[in-house]
Amino acid sequence: MNDTMQLELVYEDHDILVVNKQANLPTVPLKTDSQDKLTLLGLVARAFPEVLDVQGANTWEGGVVHRLDTATSGLVVIARTKEAYASLQAIQKADLFIKEYQALSRSYKPTLLPGFPPYPYEDPFFCKGKEVSIGSLFRRYGDHRKEVRPVLADSPRHLLDKTTGTWYLTKVWYSGEVGESHQFTCRLSSGFRHQVRTHLAWSGWPIDGDIMYEGIEAENLALNAVAVEFPHPVTTNPMEIRI
Repeated sequence: MNDTMQLELVYEDHDILVVNKQANLPTVPLKTDSQDKLTLLGLVARAFPEVLDVQGANTWEGGVVHRLDTATSGLVVIARTKEAYASLQAIQKADLFIKEYQALSRSYKPTLLPGFPPYPYEDPFFCKGKEVSIGSLFRRYGDHRKEVRPVLADSPRHLLDKTTGTWYLTKVWYSGEVGESHQFTCRLSSGFRHQVRTHLAWSGWPIDGDIMYEGIEAENLALNAVAVEFPHPVTTNPMEIRI
């Protein structure tokens, strides 16, 4: 990763920006990162410095409304004003901010990773044309808590106590073949770190390039945020931005 990465602006108005993040570019810096670390926020701030003045709970994340994993590519919404940021946070809390992803998985592989409960839902591949809802709580897992694991409502108490208590839902349907891989479309409102990656691996369809969750080796993680839907934070007009 280097400074040759370019900003791809998809939508712009007085209140918000929507940008297309490249794979392997951090969305925002960590609190302890140096100011010159290359991130999506830093790229945006070169052209729109006002986004750094919009500060939520994590002041170093500027006006970024939602984050993508570093390895994930796709759409990120960034507020240009404090008022737009506050409104978008409220929209997210009301489950009115929808994100859509496309993921590729080469083949079915029931996960053998420790810490996963038995998968209790339908296999999205065999439900062609039907939406499958995969839901769970989440707990952080492993060295430095870099991974996550789904937790069910009837899981043991010591596991439930490690979750935030929030139920996260990923709506998945099989959407065809792309090359040698199968494509799955995933939609969600509230999101947890690695949610789509973990839920697909749990269903037996780990994402290509997602070595952490038993996906096949690939140059990049085959997960792309392709659409966002939400009411505009100022006008309240419905918006759908898609790539």
